[in-house]
Amino acid sequence: MKNEEHDAEWYLREPRTRKWMVQCVACNRWGYRPNAPPKFFGRAPLEKHIGEMKLDERSICEQCREAGAV
Repeated sequence: MKNEEHDAEWYLREPRTRKWMVQCVACNRWGYRPNAPPKFFGRAPLEKHIGEMKLDERSICEQCREAGAV
């Protein structure tokens, strides 16, 4: 089952990927840290399904800041 597709919840429960994930407190979306290493377990699926997310010091993502959500 090496090529098995997993849902987003699986990546949140998996310690090898969870440590690289962040969540926006305004919209509750998940992403992976921009400072994540170029290669780590699960990066390719995270790039494909979840994407990188940059948070500010208040843990707000760029999209929410630009939209004026907070």
